[in-house]
Amino acid sequence: MSNTTSPLIFAHPALGRLPARRLLDCVFALAPDGSLLHFHREQCAETGEGTLTLTDAPPQEDRARCRVIPPFVTAFRTETA
Repeated sequence: MSNTTSPLIFAHPALGRLPARRLLDCVFALAPDGSLLHFHREQCAETGEGTLTLTDAPPQEDRARCRVIPPFVTAFRTETA
């Protein structure tokens, strides 16, 4: 699976700034321990160019059946200058 989305930053209240990718209505963030966190667009707010924050909004009820396959961890690597 190739990731064609732009890199995002997910500002997590406990884990800090995490690399993230958006696929369809899902937001995946790479936690410091290497696990992928899975949220949905209605749970996030854009707070700046390329930055998302977690809100208090719950996911929609039908999200319990969400089966979007997350990107590979390598998709979260950012290029460094």
